[in-house]
Amino acid sequence: MLLSFHSYKGGTGKTTFVGNLAVLLSMRGERVCIIDTDVNGPGIHSLFNIKYELTLVDFLQGTCRPSDVVYRYGNNELYIVPSKACEEDIITMFDTPGEARDKMLGLINSIHKDLSIDHFLFDCSPGINRSSLLAMNIADRATIISTIDVQDIRGTYLLSSMADKLGTRAYLLFNRTPYDKRKEIDEVVKDFSKKLGTRLMGSICYDNSVARAWSRKLVMEEEPDCDYCLQLKEIADKLI
Repeated sequence: MLLSFHSYKGGTGKTTFVGNLAVLLSMRGERVCIIDTDVNGPGIHSLFNIKYELTLVDFLQGTCRPSDVVYRYGNNELYIVPSKACEEDIITMFDTPGEARDKMLGLINSIHKDLSIDHFLFDCSPGINRSSLLAMNIADRATIISTIDVQDIRGTYLLSSMADKLGTRAYLLFNRTPYDKRKEIDEVVKDFSKKLGTRLMGSICYDNSVARAWSRKLVMEEEPDCDYCLQLKEIADKLI
């Protein structure tokens, strides 16, 4: 399954969610590959402490093979395709959007053939940009991760509309929800999701375990029974 993860703005906890979801799925015996398509501000390699030589950008630019940009993490079947920061987005590396799509699908098919991957997770760049829309177009399901910030909610509406135009099923997840406002917020987001026509995955409350990690640790490994991880497990059961 191809799953893309989006946010309108940075700071929603998207990359942290994607990383910990991948760890959870691999712990359950699934074969997972994360592809960092945020070529303007990549972060997956830092979260997993991947020391890389070649990345997604090198493959897209035609300087290496697919196998050169895949890095195994830990003892489970979890693989990372990191990115490095560059000024271009994925689409501008090619003459047409179709060529960019074919190149990405070529990478996915090659990795799947070599490693029998069950789930590809795309950590997409924030906002509405061509790299993010490319991943959304490729994906079977697009999950939009938002906070209750007004700008985030407005942007989520736009992202959901783009998913609808691309024919990709959109899912909605609210993250970093304050505990003391959870019941009130849950009612609001249910109504919002219904109006959008997206499937609501739920909301994840802010957790100090994640804050202490400073985006340098994977709490699913360090504290798998913390509130954040328990909430993430519920979301994973709905998503997969």
